Amino acid sequence: MKRKIVYAGAAWGTGLLLASFLHPAFDFIIIPLCVILLAVMKYLFKQKFKEIFLILTILSVSVGFYRIYDMFVYKPVVDYAGNNISFSGKILDFTEYSGDKTSYLVKGKINDDVTAKITVYSDSYNCRINDKFYFTGSLTTPENDYLFNEKDYYKSKGIYLMSDKISEITIIPDDKFSLVRILRDYRNYVTDFITSYLPEDESALLTGMLFGDKSLISDDDDELFYRTGIGHVMAVSGLHLVLFCSIFSFVFDKMKLGRISRFVLLEIVMLLFAVCSGLSLSVMRAAFMMTLVYAAPIFFRYSDTLNSLFISLIILTVSCPFAIRNPSLILSLTGAFGAGVFAPYITGRMKDGNFCQRNIKKVIYMFCVSAVIFPVSVMCFGEGSFFSPIANIFLTPICMAALFLALIASLTIFLNPVLLIKIAGLLCHIELKAVRFIGRQEFTYMNFDSKAKVFAGVLLIFCILTYFIFKDHKTEIIAVITSMVIFCTSVSVFNFVGRNDVKIALLGKNSIDVIVVSHQFSADIIDISGKKNNCSYVYKYLSDNNISNINNVIIRKSPYNSMSSYNSNLSLFKVGRIFMPYGAIVRNDMKVCGVFPEFTDYKNINFKYEDYFINISDTEITVNYGKFSFVCDNYKNTDFADVFAEYDNLFEPPECRTLIIPEYENETNEINAVCETNIVIKVNSNGEFSVGGL
Repeated sequence: MKRKIVYAGAAWGTGLLLASFLHPAFDFIIIPLCVILLAVMKYLFKQKFKEIFLILTILSVSVGFYRIYDMFVYKPVVDYAGNNISFSGKILDFTEYSGDKTSYLVKGKINDDVTAKITVYSDSYNCRINDKFYFTGSLTTPENDYLFNEKDYYKSKGIYLMSDKISEITIIPDDKFSLVRILRDYRNYVTDFITSYLPEDESALLTGMLFGDKSLISDDDDELFYRTGIGHVMAVSGLHLVLFCSIFSFVFDKMKLGRISRFVLLEIVMLLFAVCSGLSLSVMRAAFMMTLVYAAPIFFRYSDTLNSLFISLIILTVSCPFAIRNPSLILSLTGAFGAGVFAPYITGRMKDGNFCQRNIKKVIYMFCVSAVIFPVSVMCFGEGSFFSPIANIFLTPICMAALFLALIASLTIFLNPVLLIKIAGLLCHIELKAVRFIGRQEFTYMNFDSKAKVFAGVLLIFCILTYFIFKDHKTEIIAVITSMVIFCTSVSVFNFVGRNDVKIALLGKNSIDVIVVSHQFSADIIDISGKKNNCSYVYKYLSDNNISNINNVIIRKSPYNSMSSYNSNLSLFKVGRIFMPYGAIVRNDMKVCGVFPEFTDYKNINFKYEDYFINISDTEITVNYGKFSFVCDNYKNTDFADVFAEYDNLFEPPECRTLIIPEYENETNEINAVCETNIVIKVNSNGEFSVGGL
């Protein structure tokens, strides 16, 4: 049987994915379903019985392993949620925030019983990695919400609990030797060196590429890099590790080291790089694969990218099966597959004898890599860049050149390599100029909803089946191109069909804090409460729905905090007008979101458009579209509104009690209380509406 490890790795990963998405009650369905699918594979793909048996066995083992890990490792830890506990352990990492606040990642024992990793949010203390950390307080589990799937993210990293309610903290310095601490201090020294010689945005990009630390990169630049399709350059992964190891590989070759000596030294180099970059799953995946590549000559064998890929998947998920849902790992595996397997498979037979042929082959190669990553990016993040193939040909090399110089400078930091940093900064400056121009063009990217994510997954499965059935280069190319055309066309048609609908989004945490009324590709924002995170909800909703134009922003409360957050978070959007309450003090020459603010008492604000209008008073918010009416008010009245958001008091404080739909009330003889926040009401031109979650 050829490629045993590929069959084993694919079955292992599939089993973990199925177990992570399905409730344990459905486990009895997984195996029979897989038996049927494997029987079809045997008939269509002529698979041998021992191959079918291997796949079925490992898939069953992986599902069982996930359930056992969940029962005996995860649940004993999360059972402490909601309880007051005492914790003793050490600091693995920490991140400092403004206002003298810090998040600590600690590992140790809860009540001297269960070992766990916990994220603790508290005041800032003078501490270092590996210092002893003791605290008493209550624990909670991370929760998924509209802004961020916090639970899924931290669970995939083996962090199951968090605490921000601390009674007492004690930190005892640890003076023992710590490689992690030394490398962290070295990283901080290099970062300080770079920031002292380069402008803020250039140094942020360079340190982001060098260490994967994006804390200094502005949210706008981070978003624009992903829109352009080269956001991966700021996530330390295989590309960075290959470049780093190539420097030492060149030196070791010049030293004429033997195979074993060279392998050992490269392994040490990779370990240091992985620890310095934070031991992310993407770096660990690359390190395992490169270990197999460097080890192959020692045993007089050829390395195989696909085998190495699945071996690294098995190793990383054995230690924590929840890592199978980690977006960083998924994208890293996908990128490695695209660059190391799929693209070489498609372009392997292409001629490259002259300049034109080489460049055509290079373009097709990058298109193939992007074609593999695109559906996974859509499914994991709900976004994709159409400019990615071109950006990876012309812009990624600039980033790699800057990164190469930064790596050389970091290795020779005590020689004061200012010139190298300056040249790298110039390359970053060019890169930022290009990304800020390209990323702002609306045709370069698109965000996708849940239906598009499912559709992308279906087309991905179609392409995989096409390969197994036909095993032909031309057929696979046609399948990939056809799938991408069908996907883009379908999404465009879907957006076109619903372009005349008016959408009313009710956003916030535990209450309706912001109302966003959108039509086609423009929106009006009504910020009721002035809470700190309101702008984050607005930004996500507008981005998810590909809305780039904002007609009006109405800030009702906390004008100074709101003004600052909206000004920084909406810089990528075109804002028409912004309204603030009378009494807010703003300089005459000061713009907010690119426009001069207007002041109002909110007694009667009207926005009339061709098909609908919005009325805002000091007690009520009304949206009318044809025969449909939506009202937010502080008393229960369902006679004149199709949908009614009932508040105790609209603005003081803005807490929504329920969302009432009289039409449904008449049908069921009950008040229909829809989920209170993060929902959208879609209304068509006939006045027909639907209410759904975001």
